Amino acid sequence: MRSRPSLDGIELADGAWQFDPQRYRSFLRERTGIDPGGELTGADCYRIGNRLEAFIEDRRRRGEWEASLVETEPEVDTLDEIAELARLFRQCHARHVEGHEQPTV
Repeated sequence: MRSRPSLDGIELADGAWQFDPQRYRSFLRERTGIDPGGELTGADCYRIGNRLEAFIEDRRRRGEWEASLVETEPEVDTLDEIAELARLFRQCHARHVEGHEQPTV
């Protein structure tokens, strides 16, 4: 079994890591235009992951992908945390595609 991912809002349930995006709700809504409140569909997970990856790539291209970027983000503490969120939502989408109902890591 994989070790606990490094994000708040993750807990082990029925042998799988379950993610509650409420901790990052404002950040996700602001950066992706999608409110993660309620039940997330596979399409929601795909769009959130895709938009976070675009945000990361845009900041890297501009030379803004540095620690000072998160100083204005109250819900995230590190750049790695943003990258982990993008990865998690990509995995959420993959799980939905595989037929799983709950977003897992």
